[in-house]
Amino acid sequence: MTTITAKELRDNLNEIAKRVSAGENIRVSYRNRPVFDIKPVTEERAPKKGTMPGLEALLKIPRKPSTLDPNKTIKRIYHEMLDEKYGRK
Repeated sequence: MTTITAKELRDNLNEIAKRVSAGENIRVSYRNRPVFDIKPVTEERAPKKGTMPGLEALLKIPRKPSTLDPNKTIKRIYHEMLDEKYGRK
Protein backbone atom coordinates (compact mmCIF):
# COMPACT_ATOMS: atom_id res chain seq x y z
CA MET A 1 0.00 0.00 0.00
CA THR A 2 1.34 3.41 -0.96
CA THR A 3 1.51 6.08 1.75
CA ILE A 4 1.13 9.78 1.00
CA THR A 5 0.79 12.88 3.16
CA ALA A 6 -2.38 14.92 3.52
CA LYS A 7 -0.64 17.76 1.68
CA GLU A 8 0.15 15.45 -1.26
CA LEU A 9 -3.49 14.39 -1.32
CA ARG A 10 -4.64 17.99 -1.36
CA ASP A 11 -2.17 19.03 -4.06
CA ASN A 12 -2.71 15.98 -6.32
CA LEU A 13 -6.31 14.96 -5.70
CA ASN A 14 -7.18 14.40 -9.37
CA GLU A 15 -4.18 12.11 -9.97
CA ILE A 16 -4.77 10.18 -6.73
CA ALA A 17 -8.46 9.72 -7.54
CA LYS A 18 -7.49 8.20 -10.88
CA ARG A 19 -4.98 5.85 -9.20
CA VAL A 20 -7.55 4.70 -6.66
CA SER A 21 -10.22 4.18 -9.31
CA ALA A 22 -7.68 2.02 -11.16
CA GLY A 23 -7.52 -0.25 -8.08
CA GLU A 24 -4.69 1.14 -5.95
CA ASN A 25 -5.06 1.42 -2.16
CA ILE A 26 -3.51 4.55 -0.65
CA ARG A 27 -2.86 5.35 3.01
CA VAL A 28 -2.91 9.02 4.00
CA SER A 29 -0.79 10.29 6.88
CA TYR A 30 -1.02 13.54 8.77
CA ARG A 31 1.88 14.72 10.93
CA ASN A 32 3.67 11.39 10.39
CA ARG A 33 0.72 9.32 11.62
CA PRO A 34 -1.52 7.19 9.41
CA VAL A 35 -5.00 8.70 9.45
CA PHE A 36 -7.09 6.90 6.84
CA ASP A 37 -6.98 4.64 3.81
CA ILE A 38 -8.43 5.39 0.42
CA LYS A 39 -9.72 2.28 -1.34
CA PRO A 40 -11.60 1.80 -4.59
CA VAL A 41 -15.34 1.36 -4.29
CA THR A 42 -16.36 -2.21 -5.03
CA GLU A 43 -19.51 -3.08 -6.93
CA GLU A 44 -20.80 -4.74 -3.78
CA ARG A 45 -20.74 -1.48 -1.80
CA ALA A 46 -21.88 0.86 -4.56
CA PRO A 47 -25.50 0.74 -5.66
CA LYS A 48 -26.08 0.27 -9.36
CA LYS A 49 -26.67 3.45 -11.28
CA GLY A 50 -30.34 4.33 -11.43
CA THR A 51 -31.40 2.18 -8.45
CA MET A 52 -32.55 3.19 -5.02
CA PRO A 53 -32.36 0.10 -2.78
CA GLY A 54 -33.74 1.89 0.29
CA LEU A 55 -36.74 3.18 -1.61
CA GLU A 56 -37.42 -0.22 -3.16
CA ALA A 57 -37.44 -1.83 0.31
CA LEU A 58 -39.74 0.89 1.63
CA LEU A 59 -42.22 0.37 -1.19
CA LYS A 60 -42.46 -3.35 -0.37
CA ILE A 61 -43.81 -2.65 3.14
CA PRO A 62 -47.59 -3.21 3.18
CA ARG A 63 -49.55 -0.02 3.80
CA LYS A 64 -52.40 0.25 6.28
CA PRO A 65 -55.46 2.29 5.37
CA SER A 66 -55.88 5.50 7.34
CA THR A 67 -58.42 5.53 10.15
CA LEU A 68 -58.64 9.34 10.22
CA ASP A 69 -61.83 11.06 9.11
CA PRO A 70 -60.95 13.39 6.20
CA ASN A 71 -63.88 15.67 7.13
CA LYS A 72 -62.41 16.56 10.56
CA THR A 73 -59.83 19.25 11.17
CA ILE A 74 -56.42 18.45 12.64
CA LYS A 75 -57.40 20.41 15.74
CA ARG A 76 -60.55 18.31 16.24
CA ILE A 77 -58.64 15.04 15.72
CA TYR A 78 -55.97 16.18 18.20
CA HIS A 79 -58.53 17.05 20.86
CA GLU A 80 -60.35 13.75 20.37
CA MET A 81 -57.05 11.89 20.82
CA LEU A 82 -56.41 13.82 24.06
CA ASP A 83 -59.93 13.08 25.26
CA GLU A 84 -59.43 9.39 24.54
CA LYS A 85 -56.02 9.29 26.18
CA TYR A 86 -57.07 11.08 29.40
CA GLY A 87 -60.63 9.71 29.59
CA ARG A 88 -62.36 13.03 29.14
CA LYS A 89 -66.06 13.44 28.26
